[in-house]
Amino acid sequence: MDIVTHGLASLAVARGFFPRAGKLATAGAVLAGCIADIDWLSSYFGPSAFLTWHGTYAHSIFVAVIISAIFPAMLLAAVLWGGLGIEVELQEGEALFKDPRPARNRALLTGLVPLFFALFLPAMLHIAMDACQSDGVMLFWPFSSRRFAADWLPSIDPWILTILIGAIALPELLRLVGSEIGSREKKPRGQTGAIVGLALVLVYVGVRATLHSSSTALMTSRTFHGETPRRVRAYPESISILTWHGAVETESALDKIDVNSASPGEFDPDSSVRFFKPEPSPALDAARNTTVARRFLATAQIPRASVEKLERGYAVTLRDFRYAASGEANHEIAAYIEVNLNNKVASQELVWARDLKND
Repeated sequence: MDIVTHGLASLAVARGFFPRAGKLATAGAVLAGCIADIDWLSSYFGPSAFLTWHGTYAHSIFVAVIISAIFPAMLLAAVLWGGLGIEVELQEGEALFKDPRPARNRALLTGLVPLFFALFLPAMLHIAMDACQSDGVMLFWPFSSRRFAADWLPSIDPWILTILIGAIALPELLRLVGSEIGSREKKPRGQTGAIVGLALVLVYVGVRATLHSSSTALMTSRTFHGETPRRVRAYPESISILTWHGAVETESALDKIDVNSASPGEFDPDSSVRFFKPEPSPALDAARNTTVARRFLATAQIPRASVEKLERGYAVTLRDFRYAASGEANHEIAAYIEVNLNNKVASQELVWARDLKND
């Protein structure tokens, strides 16, 4: 999901569930809800770095907890050791000149715990939204390297963006109108609009999930050019929630086809675009056993191999078919391996797919 959507979603969480938070806490919530996308900077260091960092460590619950705890920990340290003062409300019957530490600790507890969750919830919302896409996130790192990718949402979803903009901007507009006519706000600023906006986003994602499930079930139940599907994925269309880009693996080919959830009766699996798999060969086996290939195949959803004959041997290219099916290929990575005539690996590297010849 794009950083603007994450920022608006984080602001909506802060306004909806922590309406009394100050400006600094709200800014911290927005930062916590966006900081995971810092792993996009790895793209400037090449495809190998991008494969290592994108959607991995920064998009885990473990790191979200650490990030959310940093600001409260700094505030706690400033109070305990730095001499930062805090406002303390005395309990009924509590004398002013008694030991102030119990009252101070009570104030810290009632302030730091909400602050932690004001940062943690936006950070988790970021991870959850990215897990609904196709790139996948390493949710349970460092305990598991498994990636979670639901394929429900596109990388940029104009519908979610519109809902969040409305949830943030409309209450501001109403507040300005209300101030002109002298009406007084009964609830904290923007709270109702933020909660309604987040609820609408949740409903929207649920609809997307249901349509995705029906699309994959439709493709799984059919045969493609006489072959039974081995693996099926459906990728979302950015504008239309009814259109899904299907990717189907059969015994001999990979099929690309669009599915319209509104008219399943018109679905024709034999109209798919076919990409035939290469014949098994020692060169292909040698390429698949390389370190680069194993790294690539660990993240690829539907691997697609191609073999090109060279004067000095063979060039084997491994790509993820989901990019061809979904049409989102801005940061597609491929594994490129050259094998000599004796089926020995001559070179291997991860490259940007856009730098390869079209095949």
